[in-house]
Amino acid sequence: MAWVYNGSEITIGKSFLNTSGDRVGSGWSKWSTEKKNEVGITWQDDPDLQFQNSDGSDRDLATLKSEGIAVARGTAFRLLGDYDWYIIRNQEHNTAIPSAVTTYRSSVRSSCTKIENAITGCTTVNEYKALHTGDPATVDDWPDKPSL
Repeated sequence: MAWVYNGSEITIGKSFLNTSGDRVGSGWSKWSTEKKNEVGITWQDDPDLQFQNSDGSDRDLATLKSEGIAVARGTAFRLLGDYDWYIIRNQEHNTAIPSAVTTYRSSVRSSCTKIENAITGCTTVNEYKALHTGDPATVDDWPDKPSL
C-alpha cells in the first residue's frame, strides 16, 4: 500500500517534485484525502498476489484455473487419504467399511468435482476470485468429517 503521484510511489514525510517542477513539501501526508486527490496524489493498494501480478494487472486466467484445480485435487487427496486405511482393511481382511466413511468419501469426490466445474466455468479473473472470496467460498466447500 502506498501513496502514488504521477505513477510513482511517494514517501510519507518526504517532499517530491510535481509535474510542473515545483517542490511539494513533506507535509503533504497531513493533507485530507480530498486535497491529495485534487493535486494527483492517490492511494494504491498492494495487489492481491493470489489473483494479480505485482504490477496490479490480473494474473493469467488459464494459470489460475490450473492452479485452483490442482489445489482442489490435492485437498481431496488429503481428505480421502485420512480414510484410506478403511479401504485397505476391507481389501485385506474383508472388514466392512462404515457407511459414514463411504458417504464421506463419496461427498469429498462430489465436492471436488463441483469445485473443479466451478473453476473451469470461470471466464474472468473476477469470477475466479469470487469462488475464493464468496460467503461461503466455493473452493472451501468440503464435507464435514464423519463422526465414527
